[in-house]
Amino acid sequence: MKTKLVSVMLTLMLVLLSSLTALALASENQPIEISVQDVWADSLQWGKVWLKTIDLFEKNNPNIKIDRIYVPLGQNIERVLLGTKTKSLPDVITCDTQDIPHLAEAGALLDLSQFINEWGKWDDVFPASQSAVTWKNKPYAIQFTTNTIALHYNKSFFEEAGLSGPPETWDDLSIWAEKLTKSDRYGYAFSAFSSEEATWHFEPFLWSNGGDLLALDRPEAINALEFHTSFVKKGFTSPDVVNWNQGDVGVQFRLGKTAMMIQGCWDIPSSIEAGMDFDIAKIPPPKAGMPTIGPIGGEPFGISPFSSEEKQKAAWEFLKFLMEDTGMKFFNANVYNVPTRKSIAPDVVNDLPLLKPFLETLENGRNRFEYGGGVKYPNVSMITREAIQKVIIGEATAEEACKEAAAKIRELMQE
Repeated sequence: MKTKLVSVMLTLMLVLLSSLTALALASENQPIEISVQDVWADSLQWGKVWLKTIDLFEKNNPNIKIDRIYVPLGQNIERVLLGTKTKSLPDVITCDTQDIPHLAEAGALLDLSQFINEWGKWDDVFPASQSAVTWKNKPYAIQFTTNTIALHYNKSFFEEAGLSGPPETWDDLSIWAEKLTKSDRYGYAFSAFSSEEATWHFEPFLWSNGGDLLALDRPEAINALEFHTSFVKKGFTSPDVVNWNQGDVGVQFRLGKTAMMIQGCWDIPSSIEAGMDFDIAKIPPPKAGMPTIGPIGGEPFGISPFSSEEKQKAAWEFLKFLMEDTGMKFFNANVYNVPTRKSIAPDVVNDLPLLKPFLETLENGRNRFEYGGGVKYPNVSMITREAIQKVIIGEATAEEACKEAAAKIRELMQE
């Protein structure tokens, strides 16, 4: 009996050991799952292309499965900061470039220095896109897609007005806007909405004129704001721009209610789909021969510092895919955005020539928080757009608004 009992126990032990081995092998063959939080709605072109990009990654990396989490743009940072407090962030998170300092200081982003050093291609990334994800000399995210703004114009309206090409200076822009303005159409449009969009549309004029967000009371800044808002005063731009976000400006352009507009490259597909006869040029600088200096956009993607080492490595494989030829070209070419690597961007722009002015502007592109107060940039931007709106609605002159804003910003920076 004793021998039989021992035999049964040995058999059970072998069965259990075999089962555990099988489970371990099955586990090893299971793909690792990482969560990725983004702000691109499925119903929009960007969201559709993003889902296809994720599918492309999974086909090329069957050992990694993406659990995609969509969060509306207006709720994203609040969710990230809440997740930071509870140490329960998705493995990969996205934000706006202006949010990098705040999130890095809050401990929401993993320092990617080791991953980037091992990757070895950081020098191929445009300097502005490096700067946009770097805080206190450490890279906290990557930016595989970038954008800026340029001057979109209706070629049919230009031909009708006898204009053979886009304006090349501030004086040209003012003259062109006047010639293009009719009883049922404005010559020019931009966004002065109470959001980052108003500051974003003003920055190319400010910076190209030698102005500084941290010194808005200097002549270069006052002159820039005076010029930027003069189109409304002269009747060449609708006063409703204080209520128009960038999407609204695009709608006005496609309805034929404005002949020119300041707009991003992401808006190009909508104008193509509408069958418009249009072209794009750089935003004119003050004088011929001067560079156009514009802000850079494009959402950075970072990795949670609270994820396991295994998941952080898998998350980096996903980000690295987005930074390599296949992922970077696929996404950017399908949303009309600019790749952030010097060796890849020309191929996409050659295939999509409407992107050329954006690429040329990005060569002198500036990271907003680097030139606008670092972690305090969102507040600097808010004060700046308040000044823009005051001038447009007639509450203050450009000089008065700039001096008031400059005093507020200096006080802010001393806190």
